[in-house]
Amino acid sequence: QGASRERRRELTGRVYIHHRDVDGIDVDERGVAHPHSLGRWLQEVAVADSLDAGLTRETAWIIRRTRIESERLPRFDEMLELRTWCSGMAKSAAERTIEIRGDKGAKLDATAIWVHLDPVLSRPARLPEEFHAVYGASAAGNRARSSLRHDARPPEDAEVHEWRFVRADIDVVGHVNNTMYWRAAEQLLDLDALADSPGSLEAEYRGGIGAGLAVVHRSEGRLWFCDTSGEVAATIAAETTAPA
Repeated sequence: QGASRERRRELTGRVYIHHRDVDGIDVDERGVAHPHSLGRWLQEVAVADSLDAGLTRETAWIIRRTRIESERLPRFDEMLELRTWCSGMAKSAAERTIEIRGDKGAKLDATAIWVHLDPVLSRPARLPEEFHAVYGASAAGNRARSSLRHDARPPEDAEVHEWRFVRADIDVVGHVNNTMYWRAAEQLLDLDALADSPGSLEAEYRGGIGAGLAVVHRSEGRLWFCDTSGEVAATIAAETTAPA
C-alpha cells in the first residue's frame, strides 16, 4: 500500500493543501487527537477542496467508507498539513485520498469513498461533467470501489451496549453525522496504542440513524451500530499495534 501511495503522489492533476492547528477541543487529557477530530478534519478538507475548485453546492454526497492508517496521531498545538486529491472514480462514486503530516511527527493516510446523489431523488447519480473536468487528471483512471467489506451483521456472541445519540450529533440531512460514530469508538474500543504506534481505523456507513437510543454490538475490535429495530447503520473496525 505504501508503494501505491507514493505512486499516487506523483500523479498529475489537482492537489489541495490545507493547514490547521490542533486546538484544545481536538484532543484528550493526554493532548492526543480524538478519532472524531480526525473524521471532522477529513470532512472539512473535502468540503474546502470542492468549494475552492468552484464546484456547485447543488450536488449531494454521502460517505460510504473511511479508512485511516496512522503511524502517529496529532498532538495539541501541532501544526498540520493536509494534502488531498481525488484518487479514483466510478459511475457515481469517487475516492478521496488525504495525507496528514504534522510538525511534531503526526503521520496519517486516509481514503474515503463518497457516493454522488441526485439531490431530489436521493439516489446514486452519475458524477457530473464538471467533477470529471476538475478531478479526472488526478484520478488517472483508478476505479473507486464503493462495495462494503465489513460483515453485515454482528456475531451472535458479541457484547451489547447502549449508546445515546443527542440532537447535537445530527447533521443537515437529519441523520447522525459520520464523525459522531467515532466518539463511541473511542469509548468502547481500546485505541490508546494508536497514539504512537501503527494502526488503522475503518468505518462503513449503511444507512441513517437519528437521535436517541442506539444498540452497539462489540466483538474483537469491531462495532456495529444499530437502531432499536436492529438495522445496522454503521460499522467500525480498529487494528492497533501495542508499543514494544
